Amino acid sequence: MKKTLLISCLLAFGILFAATIAHAGTVAMGFTGAEGNNSGGVYTYPYNFTLNGSGNYQLMCTTFTKQISPGEQWDATTLTVDTLNSVNVLGLEFPSAGVTGYLEASYLFVEEANAFSGGNTDPKGLYNWAVWDLLTGQDVSGSNLGTGDEAQVQTYLNAAVALSNGGSLTPLQFNNVVIYTPTDMSASGPQEFFGYGTPVGTPVPEPGTLALVGFGVLGLAGVLRRKLIS
Repeated sequence: MKKTLLISCLLAFGILFAATIAHAGTVAMGFTGAEGNNSGGVYTYPYNFTLNGSGNYQLMCTTFTKQISPGEQWDATTLTVDTLNSVNVLGLEFPSAGVTGYLEASYLFVEEANAFSGGNTDPKGLYNWAVWDLLTGQDVSGSNLGTGDEAQVQTYLNAAVALSNGGSLTPLQFNNVVIYTPTDMSASGPQEFFGYGTPVGTPVPEPGTLALVGFGVLGLAGVLRRKLIS
């Protein structure tokens, strides 16, 4: 009986611990303005934000068809890419891109962030255009960029796809990449963004995890009851 009780206790507390570190969280986002990269008549990475009312974080926009203005604020759920799977990807702004699409977009985002921090070697933000093409499933860059810039965007895209097809892109590889998905994803709502090493907010358990917690607690209660009446 003692052994059974111990196992049930460990199971219940283990599940409770898993619930507290669930990948999802919520943050308050405040857009303070674009950094300055510009091509095709629009701003590209980086976009400056406060998160939960503080800091100055540089994020990449994943959504080409929506517009935001400095001073706007909204709430967003967060997801770290290392926890990305076929279930939680359905809650992102572009579920049709699937896990593969978001991994390729994460690669392009990291390349853009490295280019910016390494002397802004991609001043037109063409990696950002590649992300827009990839996630929207449309050639938005071809309609807005010149021939040379469009060719470079396609080169970036081809590199991401080649790495993905070769099995070189995995969720764990992008454990520092955070996806900020607005709680309002209507046509007039704000945009989704990528961040690198940025805050993920207060963790909240997934419904499935909550169910497991309930089963664990019920199991523990049953063992205790049997012990009391035995």
